[in-house]
Amino acid sequence: MFTPEKIEKYVMDNKDEAISLIVEAIQSPSPTGFEQPMGKTMKKWIESAGLEAKCYCYDQDRPNFIADWNGTNAGKEGSKKFLFNGHMDVFPPTAKDDPDYNPWSGEIKDGFIYGRGASDMKGGDCAAMMAVKFLKEMGFDPNGTITLNYVSDEENGGKYGVNSLLDEGFLNADFGISMEPTDNKMKIGHGAIYPCKITVYGDGGSSSEPIVPNDIDNIYGGEDAIKKGMKAVAALNGIQDNILSKKETKYGTHLSVTKINAGKAVNNYARECVICIDRRFSSPETVESVDKEICDALDAVKKTDPTFTYKFEGFYEPMTPEFTVDLESEVVKAVEASYKEVYDGKEIEKYTMPGGSDMAFVHAKYGFETPWFGPGNHNGVAGSFENLSIDNYLKCIMVYMNTLVKLMSK
Repeated sequence: MFTPEKIEKYVMDNKDEAISLIVEAIQSPSPTGFEQPMGKTMKKWIESAGLEAKCYCYDQDRPNFIADWNGTNAGKEGSKKFLFNGHMDVFPPTAKDDPDYNPWSGEIKDGFIYGRGASDMKGGDCAAMMAVKFLKEMGFDPNGTITLNYVSDEENGGKYGVNSLLDEGFLNADFGISMEPTDNKMKIGHGAIYPCKITVYGDGGSSSEPIVPNDIDNIYGGEDAIKKGMKAVAALNGIQDNILSKKETKYGTHLSVTKINAGKAVNNYARECVICIDRRFSSPETVESVDKEICDALDAVKKTDPTFTYKFEGFYEPMTPEFTVDLESEVVKAVEASYKEVYDGKEIEKYTMPGGSDMAFVHAKYGFETPWFGPGNHNGVAGSFENLSIDNYLKCIMVYMNTLVKLMSK
């Protein structure tokens, strides 16, 4: 019998191995676009568990792995499929990071491990890896297939990761878990993440002198695209102010201007200004209503500046769909019970938030239930001193193992 007590003893007896994996993972730098070091680490550990790490690359040196642990009943009537989905990319270090902080150190201090990705989400990746490895070593024979899936490109929308895998028909299952950090809670839903952008046009020429409005190439009232772009940003910020003044929708909603690009040379006025927008929303809002909201605000600028001209483009990166988990689903009940066993009878808290995950794409295509539950939290993610509690990490491994036993036993 694979009881919670036996699972806890096995994890604690082998905790040094589990900790060595998370240390190695953090010491494998993997900012988005450069995931290969982390890929090599996970491939090595997958193979150490006696599994085949099938690799799929949709952009150079950016691996995606699918590793199936097939029980003796895999593929037979009544067997099941379970999916662990996690991403290997992390936010890059920034100039504002503490100069004494090494984002790839994997340093352990006072019960915490430090480094970029410790919470988001190398802790979850490693916890799932160790849960599978430990159960396999203990002799568990799953009633079907347990899949470990580690992808690239999650932070940029999944074009070269989960969405390409889904296009090939991979990742279908009966249930699963997203190992994103959840602050020792279960996340049961999030809103949509809609990336869109506008291009604003302006007059140009050499910056050695003021713009000549009536020059043959100038038709935008004598203002360059940066000045025009500032008007656009002000209008977009007005949308955000209006959103915040209203009651939030169920998962929270907001608009953020996150990237601006303008100009080709320092001694020339910019003729184009590209403004990228991160719009978070949930029902009853729709893509169409969000598009109208943005275009209405920009059209209002034209009333005060008839030469203001823009082009709107949606979906410059894949949109993460809104995602809701069925609280009565088998996997939710299994995680609830497993958490209660590991945490001495404590009930797991549930929550929602605007931030999304790759599992939303999987759920949108296949429909099976995939709650979020993973070690770490979002406080300090992508900042100085991102860290993960070792105790939280080890207990998460136990929760995963108990959940698999409940769902995948014969």
